[in-house]
Amino acid sequence: MITGKKTLQVMAAALLLCGCGSPAAATGATASAAAGRNDSYACRVMDYYDYSAPAPYTVEAVDESYYADTLFAGDSRMGSLALYGSHPDAEVDYVTSLNLLLIDTMPLDEHEDGSTLMDVLSSTTKDNIYLLFGINEIRNSNFDAFNAQYQDILTMLRNNNPDVNVYIILAYHPDKITDLPEPQLSEHLQNLNSGLITLAETNAMFYLDTDNGLDENGTIKDDYVWDGLHLNPTGARAFEDYIATHVVQKEKYVKEVCE
Repeated sequence: MITGKKTLQVMAAALLLCGCGSPAAATGATASAAAGRNDSYACRVMDYYDYSAPAPYTVEAVDESYYADTLFAGDSRMGSLALYGSHPDAEVDYVTSLNLLLIDTMPLDEHEDGSTLMDVLSSTTKDNIYLLFGINEIRNSNFDAFNAQYQDILTMLRNNNPDVNVYIILAYHPDKITDLPEPQLSEHLQNLNSGLITLAETNAMFYLDTDNGLDENGTIKDDYVWDGLHLNPTGARAFEDYIATHVVQKEKYVKEVCE
């Protein structure tokens, strides 16, 4: 028979064995619950932008400060911004009759040092880069080599600046191209632009479809070009207006999500 002091000793031992009333056990349970709550609220950055769609229209145009950090690079069509553009802080570099496969050897227009467009693209520190290539390759029915070279350029730009904003500009439909009658012209343009859209989507970069803003009855507006292809002063201003109202506002699409 257990009585008195021995009874109390037995009861205390039993409590210790079952963990009842133990301060250490209670503290451990609380820590485990807290750890579980932290794990359930892990956060990550989500990008909801649809890179398969053209840059959307924005009612408010970007202000002049945007152009101080912007590079426009391309062929003679981009040269219209150098000749007639209204943003003196923007950098515009172009090569007349540019062949993208020769981008590292063909000298820039309006430069006397023999530098190439590849020199500019590989060394730029601009955060916003607009590219307009392809019209001089439009007679090709196969754009594989063109697309591969374009991809190399995009990879280089992203490696040089992971946060760069690249806008791939689709080829607008000219009135005519020498030695490329319809319907071949439209077919080749479609093949070219389809490849450009794929490049944009694959690389999570933006693209501009200027045919939705500068065309009339399926081709570039006659009032915007002086030879059916190259933009005149009126066309260059319309091109600038289109660009200014189609700048992607990342803060609307990139959000932190906690689960």
